[in-house]
Amino acid sequence: MRPGKTIFVPVMAIFVLVAACADRGDGIALVEPPAIGPELPALDGSTSTLPLRTLLVCVIVQEPCEWNTSTATRTIVPATGGSREPFRRVVRSSGTHGSYVALANGEADLILTARVPNDEELELASAAGFAYDIEPVALDAFVFLVNASNPVGSLELDQIREIFSGATTNWSDLGGDDRPIQPYSRNPTSGSQVLMEALVMRGLPMIDAPNLMLPSMTAPFDAISRDVDGISYSVYYFATHMLPDDDIRLLNIDGVEPAVTTISSGDYPLVTEVYAVLADSAPQTSSSRLLRDWLMTAPGQELVSRSGYVPLG
Repeated sequence: MRPGKTIFVPVMAIFVLVAACADRGDGIALVEPPAIGPELPALDGSTSTLPLRTLLVCVIVQEPCEWNTSTATRTIVPATGGSREPFRRVVRSSGTHGSYVALANGEADLILTARVPNDEELELASAAGFAYDIEPVALDAFVFLVNASNPVGSLELDQIREIFSGATTNWSDLGGDDRPIQPYSRNPTSGSQVLMEALVMRGLPMIDAPNLMLPSMTAPFDAISRDVDGISYSVYYFATHMLPDDDIRLLNIDGVEPAVTTISSGDYPLVTEVYAVLADSAPQTSSSRLLRDWLMTAPGQELVSRSGYVPLG
């Protein structure tokens, strides 16, 4: 059995924490905590799932929490400064690929990711003697970013494929200005890139443009906010909750706007799932398995909704 990296939180410390923050300016009302015992699983995951992971710790220890809007990338943080140790110790963000590696290496017990594992990550788990236990816990969407001054507001999926395969190179062919298209991509192991290849390209090779490959989750937003000719991609939650930018607009795809209602209904054509992943060898009574299972209950899905994600429905 693979040992986990659990962190013990003294029970007395839990009882002295304030239990709700609904009346705070950016506060988030908590729900009843899951019954997982006094040990927190070590959490990791995709960059976009950091707010949800932090909110999970908030509800477990019943710590007031709120959106921090003082930095460029918004996230959920504990509202008081005196009890942040559980958050520092159990909520880290290695990115999608890095969190699968951390789980395979025994450095994380439960990860929340924007995609299922790729072949390399599956091999890592196999080499460690277990398989990933994967369940969806929230809905998100894959979205395309353009500069707010770009007159193009909607594209068909076939047009997106033509842009990123190099077949279409000028915005005028898509109803825009007579300007060259700058198609920015992501690094190969990023969650966004894997989703792009699986959901959109579907085996069609992408244009080989190393100078347009961006290394981080925030890089597409930095690039598109400055480049009127650019187009790139991310996930809806990150674009609307963590890095909203008035200089960037989300494209409608096949005539459908990416929004909570269209994601929940499935009308938006690029709905994705957020996954909770642990080792299949994790005991049934482990905090990681109990927390994952709780996320799929009514209180867990309510917490998903309060984080800003779209619940499973």
